[in-house]
Amino acid sequence: MFSEGEKLYTSIVTDSLVLNSEIGLQLFSLYTKLGNMEKADHIIKWVVSINPDYPEVTEIARGFYEKNEDWKSAVDLAVQEGKRQKSIQWFSILNSYVVDGHTKDLQPEYFEDSLLVLKEFNQKYFEQLLSSLWKRYESNGEFLIWVSSVNQLFNKMEAEEPEEWHESKQLFREVFFSLINGKYLIKDIENLVPDVFKNWLRVADSAVLPLIYGGILAWNDYFPRSLNREMLEKAEAFISREPVSTHSLEESIELLFDIIKWGEEESIAMSELLQWNGKTLHFEREEDVNTFLLDFDEVERYEILLQFVRKLLDKLLEKKEEQKQELQNNINWHKEILSKLNGAVHQLDDLKFGKSKVIKKSFVMNKEDIKETVQSKLPEILKSCSDLVTEESDFKKLHIDINDVMNERVQQFLYETVQPLFKKKFQSWVKKSELEFIESKKFLEEMTDGLNQLVGSELLNMECDFQVLNDWKRDMERMTNFVAYERENFFLRFTPSQFLLKSAGKLLGGLSQNKGFLANQYKKHIENEDFREVTKMIVNRFLQQLEIFERSLDRDIAMFFENPVHVLQSTVEHMTSEKEQYEQELQSLKSNPEKFYDPMILFQIRHRQFDWLNIGSYVKNE
Repeated sequence: MFSEGEKLYTSIVTDSLVLNSEIGLQLFSLYTKLGNMEKADHIIKWVVSINPDYPEVTEIARGFYEKNEDWKSAVDLAVQEGKRQKSIQWFSILNSYVVDGHTKDLQPEYFEDSLLVLKEFNQKYFEQLLSSLWKRYESNGEFLIWVSSVNQLFNKMEAEEPEEWHESKQLFREVFFSLINGKYLIKDIENLVPDVFKNWLRVADSAVLPLIYGGILAWNDYFPRSLNREMLEKAEAFISREPVSTHSLEESIELLFDIIKWGEEESIAMSELLQWNGKTLHFEREEDVNTFLLDFDEVERYEILLQFVRKLLDKLLEKKEEQKQELQNNINWHKEILSKLNGAVHQLDDLKFGKSKVIKKSFVMNKEDIKETVQSKLPEILKSCSDLVTEESDFKKLHIDINDVMNERVQQFLYETVQPLFKKKFQSWVKKSELEFIESKKFLEEMTDGLNQLVGSELLNMECDFQVLNDWKRDMERMTNFVAYERENFFLRFTPSQFLLKSAGKLLGGLSQNKGFLANQYKKHIENEDFREVTKMIVNRFLQQLEIFERSLDRDIAMFFENPVHVLQSTVEHMTSEKEQYEQELQSLKSNPEKFYDPMILFQIRHRQFDWLNIGSYVKNE
């Protein structure tokens, strides 16, 4: 009876905190059974807000949040109960949430009040939670925000005497070297470092003080007036009287490897720079550096290592200038190559156009010669058939006989005269086209050699497609070896004059006195007949294959030059892409010089830090 139960519980109005708490828990149980998580969430938060001390209510809430993976509510509960009760248990729960990654969406300042409260009653757990948060924010890209928040936190904490710090002194050491290891720009960290020094001093023990004070003096060398005078005076006094840190050699080796790693990420050939007295060194492990230092007295080793690092930094600066000049040289070289390549593209276009024009023009001229030959000779051949007409002719079927002879003579003319001419002309055309293609090939080979010499490699290979020529030879062989001829009705067409002649022949052809008249009329008709239309039909039919072939010439010639065109175009695209990449890199160096020079300055600060320790040892020795 869930619905009845809900009505009953919600109908109760009371001022009793205990009764309201119990009603809330009953409703929470009811809503969870109904699967109404929104109402269940609302009611458990209300019960916690009015009576967090009611037995097990916070545990019930925590279990509900964790089961439903509502980590924001779970973290909020742990934070408020940790602060309210000053409870190690709840702060331990909060720490587990941090370690498990359930606080990744929360800003660092969210935890400030909790940490301040925790510091008041348990410094050990304070450091533990601080360490967990530190690692979490360092890994998710919000490290600088976290450092700022930690600085504010320590600035707000009242100093207590004596304070025993364990994890925090190592954390501040890590944060300092993380800030100046070359990953961040100076403008992003310069306001953080002074407070890092101040708070690092607060948690440090005597063993690490040389490192801190050396860092303070080194930072001041590059950013004067950014640190307060009292801190500087303490640093100067300490360095002048205290022995050099026994860890400074290890720290310097760490600096060396940080520089090497950074240089490799900047695409600098670090192996070329790792030299000492003309000898190339190979540093892959700390043992390699120690082996190198064995050649020197124990007193000299630290100074030698600092000298090596200083020279390495100087070489890196020189290398970066060389890189800039090399980028500019590459850009200029690519511009020159692209100018030549684009010129070659235009030359190839001109060559392709010129050869296409010559080959097509030659083809058309040969075709027109054949056409003209046929058109000029066929009418004469047809008219010459008038010699077939005599008075002895059978006028009743003379028109059929004449038509047969006309077809025979036309076919004979095509086979014996036109076909050999056709074959001769287009064999000649194929040879001429071959010469044009060979000439193109030689031109492209010379162009390729010149461009490859300019590029300095066999980058281009512009092979032409001579299969096109083979296809032409095959097609011409097929077309010129056989001429298909279809009979025409030269003298069987239904025209008025032919109709009269044929009718007269049938009616009068049997009368001898009419044969002379009919013969003369037939002769006149044949000799005066206009055979241009029928000749045009024969020519068109005869040249039909050539017309089809001609329409494919542009495509075929383009195929012959297709590979050179593709090679040049792809090479231009490749060279253009490379040039643009070099231009972008150079522009990045010019527009964002801090990306390179800020890490260099920070490495120099670290080097100067160890240099101060070395200076301190010289002062004491004197």
